[in-house]
Amino acid sequence: MLVAYVFSDGGLKGSPVAEGPIPADVVWLDLVSPTEADDTLAEAFAGISVPTREEMGEIEQSSRLYIDGEARYMTVSLLCGADTPAPVMLAVTFILSRGRLITVRYGDPRAFPSVSGRLAKSCPATITGEIILIDLLEAIVDRAADVLEQIGADVERISKRIFERDQGNENANQRYRAILSHVGRKEGLVSYARESLASLQRLLSFLGTETEGAAVSKDSKASVKSMSRDVSGLSDYAAFMGDKLQFLLDATIGLVSLEQNNIIKIFAVLSVVLMPPTLIASIYGMNFHNMPELDFTYGYPLALCAMVVSGILPYVFFKWRRWL
Repeated sequence: MLVAYVFSDGGLKGSPVAEGPIPADVVWLDLVSPTEADDTLAEAFAGISVPTREEMGEIEQSSRLYIDGEARYMTVSLLCGADTPAPVMLAVTFILSRGRLITVRYGDPRAFPSVSGRLAKSCPATITGEIILIDLLEAIVDRAADVLEQIGADVERISKRIFERDQGNENANQRYRAILSHVGRKEGLVSYARESLASLQRLLSFLGTETEGAAVSKDSKASVKSMSRDVSGLSDYAAFMGDKLQFLLDATIGLVSLEQNNIIKIFAVLSVVLMPPTLIASIYGMNFHNMPELDFTYGYPLALCAMVVSGILPYVFFKWRRWL
């Protein structure tokens, strides 16, 4: 689908374009999961080459950030669906050409409906593609900050759950399994966020460079510089979250090991406690003919008492040494 945004009635109004023609005063062309016909129509109108989905997925910086004539191509990886069970990374391409903005995307990041809805209500008549790009990037950075704030709150809840003493009647195995699952999901989300922030940082550095024929205005450069500082700070916070999640993962595995050690210790103590009674029972269970105790009237109860006492003594010794 191709959506053309034109300034009208004090706002930026968008309308789908099926076959053309595209309005001459269009400021923003938004290609959402475009077909070949949409690509051809946009290329003929703007005089640019629209990258394919495969080209957008390339990871080389020279394939993501480059200038072709008067057009500046910028592809960024965005985290989408952060609040869903299946977050994904989405490649979005921004093309600045002759005062227009062309965006190519195969998904719906939250920044796009947010910015388009706000600009539809009110925007200056002199709005350009460069201004729209700055607004989109600011919305993307704000969204990344919100995602990291939510991750931070979730990580804090996971930390309290790991180290809280009163667990109630919750099964330990189920509890640790759930914690490991949550830590794994958050670690994946943080990894996506760090990848997206690194991609944004590269885009902002490229956008702020002085390039003849494709330079941005001074106001835009100031905004880009401010966003670069924000992205740098968010990257540091994401790195901190990654380290904290690694610590929580190690702590959870350590607690699982302690639980296993406690179980093994119980079996070890039981084996030691039952060893002397077993020895006594084994001796008097041999039934040799010349065993004098076999004819003793009180032999059976004395053997039972000896087994009980021999079992109690190791237990008392363990408690005295505080091994239990």
